[in-house]
Amino acid sequence: MQCQSCGFENPEGMNFCGKCASPLSLRCLQCGFENLHGFAFCGKCAAPLIGQTLVPKPIQTDRQLDKQEDKIAPEAERRQLTVMFCDLVGSTDLLEQLDPEELRDVVRAYQEVCAKVIDRFEGYIAQYLGDGLLVYFGYPIAHEDDAQRAVRAGLEIVGAVHELPLIKRRLQQPLQVRVGIHTGLVVVGEMGGGEKRERLALGDTLNIASRVQNLAKPNTVVISSATYWLVEGLFECRDLGLHTLKGVSTPLEVYRVLLESDVWSRFEVAVGKGLTPLVGKEQEVGLLLERWDQVKEGMGQVVLIRGEAGIGKSRLVQVMKEQVAGETHTRIESRCSPYYQNSSLYPVIDHLQRLLFRKEDSLEEKLEKLERALVNVGADPRVCPKEGEHIGSPLQEMVPLFASLLSLPLLDRYPPLNLTPQRQKQKTLEALLVLLLKGGGEAAGTAYSGRPALGVDSSTLEYLSLLMEQVPTARIFTLLTFRPDFSPPWTGRAHLTQITLNRLTRKQVEVMVGRITGGKSLPNEVVQQVVTKTDGIPLFV
Repeated sequence: MQCQSCGFENPEGMNFCGKCASPLSLRCLQCGFENLHGFAFCGKCAAPLIGQTLVPKPIQTDRQLDKQEDKIAPEAERRQLTVMFCDLVGSTDLLEQLDPEELRDVVRAYQEVCAKVIDRFEGYIAQYLGDGLLVYFGYPIAHEDDAQRAVRAGLEIVGAVHELPLIKRRLQQPLQVRVGIHTGLVVVGEMGGGEKRERLALGDTLNIASRVQNLAKPNTVVISSATYWLVEGLFECRDLGLHTLKGVSTPLEVYRVLLESDVWSRFEVAVGKGLTPLVGKEQEVGLLLERWDQVKEGMGQVVLIRGEAGIGKSRLVQVMKEQVAGETHTRIESRCSPYYQNSSLYPVIDHLQRLLFRKEDSLEEKLEKLERALVNVGADPRVCPKEGEHIGSPLQEMVPLFASLLSLPLLDRYPPLNLTPQRQKQKTLEALLVLLLKGGGEAAGTAYSGRPALGVDSSTLEYLSLLMEQVPTARIFTLLTFRPDFSPPWTGRAHLTQITLNRLTRKQVEVMVGRITGGKSLPNEVVQQVVTKTDGIPLFV
């Protein structure tokens, strides 16, 4: 496999060049776009790249590249983008307080922390405008939740810049930023000439985003109504009313984003407003209820629900939750997040934080709540850590494990565990399992009493593998949803059931349309368009 940068021939399967460490690209077979290795879909045409082989791009001289660029007009395309403008507050005051070299260090530190946050949410910094940033969410990589990513990035930038420790020592007060966000259509492509070329977007969207930022007060994020409707319910916002923006003929309603809400997804927002009727999934619902009956009899069950995006996995889980709502049980629900895919055990950590703590709790209050929670599931309440008594007791070991997992300081109340990283990870997974079994379900053959537990969308493979071993002997119903590109390693187990959700038939789509319209008839041509364009995906219907 030939490296595009240095020409070195690498063995097949390499992600980076063994000589110069350049990434080896993956060329889309549909449109020819060069993607970085590891992409699942083409960044230009969204064609799936999984299963393709790496195709080396021929090495060309600078002269050949210059001739090609002169002949080929840069492509441009229409996109819906969420555009963010972010800049420092009081940059003129900084000029008076700091030497130019110090100012450069301040601006660079600010830019680096912003870039780190933006990169994590897969945004694209189109331009550095002095002490400001122009950022695109939705180009060159598009996501179904780009507006959410932009708002989350804006909130994190405000907090991260405010906490910059290096700058606090040089300035009289922490840095402050203003963030403005708007979503709309643009034409985006390569602009400029000669060696100075940039990928830029053109359209009213950028002007509106800039004007929205001008309305933001220091350390706040302000969004337009277009962005608000895409993130409604996922964030707590304050309506700032209608504003007449320079260069914009129609007054625009804007909102200040206060904080992230307790709602996990747009589906959960839709649940509060009322869901569309369930169609074509009666057999799957019946199977889930059969497995639930087995759990109540003491035979733990695992159900794996596989399906593509929009096929109705979350809808089926919601129906299951509604069916068992009147029965006594404990529900433990956690979900993965694309924003924390590199954070180990994030779904479990997020669940524990939501379960145990309030946002306003101090570190000491959180540690005390953690201790009480562990005592409630059987850890030794007689431990006196300060006096060194009962060393090795459950509480003495479990508190440091969970404190490390939840990033809580021990406040000199517990000695360090002195475990290797691998051993600490293993004991943490075991402690999590103990917490689940004792706190959520009744373990067969023991004195623990409890209620059936319904677990939804849990965490990492290691934790799940440990859970799979315990499920048959516990009153636990574990329900996992995933997309077709994931292959679960658990097969051939008597307590495990797999359900694959298929697309709706033409007749089922027609039934769903009829229920959505409340029995009002639509022209046959309209119904047939819905059937054809949605291709059996319930979400699209």
